[in-house]
Amino acid sequence: MARNSTNPSRRVRSFFKPLVHDDFSRHLCLPPLFMENFNGRPPCKCTLRGPSGESWTVGLEGREDGKFFFRKGWQNFVEDHLLEIGNFLVFKYDGDTKFDVKIYNPTGCEKEEAVAAKKTTGNQASIRNRRKSMLYKPADVKEASDGHIAFRSKYKTCFKATVPKIPYRMTVPKKLAVAKGLIEKERVRLIDPDGKAWKVKLRVDEIKSCGSRVLMTEGLMKCWHANNVSPGDTAVFELVNEKRSEMKIHFFRAEAGGKRPTVVLELDASDSLVEN
Repeated sequence: MARNSTNPSRRVRSFFKPLVHDDFSRHLCLPPLFMENFNGRPPCKCTLRGPSGESWTVGLEGREDGKFFFRKGWQNFVEDHLLEIGNFLVFKYDGDTKFDVKIYNPTGCEKEEAVAAKKTTGNQASIRNRRKSMLYKPADVKEASDGHIAFRSKYKTCFKATVPKIPYRMTVPKKLAVAKGLIEKERVRLIDPDGKAWKVKLRVDEIKSCGSRVLMTEGLMKCWHANNVSPGDTAVFELVNEKRSEMKIHFFRAEAGGKRPTVVLELDASDSLVEN
């Protein structure tokens, strides 16, 4: 049964939301005027129908300040539609608890990936991860006759680092962190070889002898464990999405006995290459 507002003639049937802040993947705030549709009795859950015709269930949660957010289940909608900063969403309300959602790129055109998005849950999560991984340009990796590995990135910025004996943190090269704004970010998203995203916190440490350094900390070990990473392995990080602070990781395993792989980064002269 439809939820009627006190004044049907003033009912707000649609609203739009531009994605302009990094926290959009965790929750999305609904306009206060739109919430008047529910006459003080908002539902606990809503259904979002994406451009593909598939539906996603999301929780609607209120805060003490009176604001309401799409929260539980919203992250699945974000990931399945590959939403990013600069996208523009239009929500059309059916008068009850359902919304039709249109998704646009910064160009003003409908987002093609969103039209093709399919709902993936449970065991199908790996399917979503593989689909996301395919969106990134593959690196050119070749093994030379002398045994070293030549890694050529198709992105503008990358760096490599050896996984330390105490692997719960890793340093991001300061030059890169400053140039790309990571020094001002709270976290990065690491995309592993299977396409799974890992949220990793950033921390700025002040060192008297050499100034500040940026560290990847909380969340890093989960990524390492899931990918069977060991101390001595080499990790190559490509900055694939600067706006979303996303870095794709490539792993090169140490040999038995601890011998480290020799990985040589090769980039065009106009690109930036940094080594830890």
